[in-house]
Amino acid sequence: MKRGEGPGLAIESATAHVEVLVCDRRGDPRALIAEDVGYGHTRRLTPLVAQALERSGLTARDLAWVAADLGPGSFTGVRVGLATAEALALASGARLLGASSLAALAHGAAARRALVVPLVPAGRRELYAGFFRADARGRVSLLAAPRLVTVAALLEAVEEARHVLDGWPPRFVGPGAARERALLEQALPGTASPPWRATGLSAGDLADAARAPDGSGGPAAGLPAPGAVPQPLYVRSAQAEERVRHRVQAARVLAIRPMAEADVATVAAIERRVFSDPWSAEFFRSELGLQSVYARVAELEGRIAGYLVAWLGEAEGHLGNLAVIPEARRGGIARALLEDLLAHAGPPGARRIALEVRVSNFAAQALYRAHGFRLAGLRRGYYRDTSEDALVMEWDGRS
Repeated sequence: MKRGEGPGLAIESATAHVEVLVCDRRGDPRALIAEDVGYGHTRRLTPLVAQALERSGLTARDLAWVAADLGPGSFTGVRVGLATAEALALASGARLLGASSLAALAHGAAARRALVVPLVPAGRRELYAGFFRADARGRVSLLAAPRLVTVAALLEAVEEARHVLDGWPPRFVGPGAARERALLEQALPGTASPPWRATGLSAGDLADAARAPDGSGGPAAGLPAPGAVPQPLYVRSAQAEERVRHRVQAARVLAIRPMAEADVATVAAIERRVFSDPWSAEFFRSELGLQSVYARVAELEGRIAGYLVAWLGEAEGHLGNLAVIPEARRGGIARALLEDLLAHAGPPGARRIALEVRVSNFAAQALYRAHGFRLAGLRRGYYRDTSEDALVMEWDGRS
């Protein structure tokens, strides 16, 4: 356990195996309550928290921090755990912290020079899979966005990820690895042994990951940015949410057209809103005059809501920028811009198109992957503001 910061409480409730851990002011465990609650998170979590506090001899007012598992895992478990942690933090004045189940597993596994793949069980024999890299010193960094996969799809994803890590061996950890150990060991012997957290997720791992020092945490490590409000990580959306979103998208009028010089001021303003290292208006103007530049804006109800800039050569291209205003995200705008680019780049002038994307930009990675982009490389420490790596993803229009 990490030291300092005063007493705290960690709520691990992302699966049926629930743990509540209370730590003293030095960070040492003071009380741990564990129970397999099945689908009873709503009914059982509050009594377990009360029991752990009573056993520790502390009250909610004594807490300096409260940590919750942010998922993925059980939708109900994640929501109830985070809501309980928020209530405790509000009542006690404690700091609210969080970490994903996948990051907690990866950081706790103590792997070295490996592709660390934490696995959490999902329904229908599927798995929530994370992708991290542990260097020779054991420092863990995020590699790519989590995915919901079958075992067969997981093995394909692992081979793709190993390619960008020069063949580093995979290490499967977590209760999902235990559930599918026979298949994983058959395909890749030794990769799920020895088991790590086979019986369930750990509140101790969660507490350590959520309280990682600023120098070893943040988005580069697959953890929330320091001071950020913890947000749940679901990986897949609820079906009801998707149905509502599709109805809203169908009712909107969206138009894609070439970017003009008159658009530059608006585009540059969006750029400053969206990116921490924005391109300047002068840069946009200078690029619009180049023959190789493919620049488009997306108008939603007559207002510019997003844009795309790419450079296209005869055989290869590069997607430099794709942005959507925050209030219009998840509305199909980025998808429409990307599909417009790929339609232009495809046959008969088929090209490869590459791009860089932050390892923590899960939504963008999912969009690109859904349109045929695959991992092609890694640029370590590419983004100076967070020291995050950049994934290089590539689309091949010739295949």
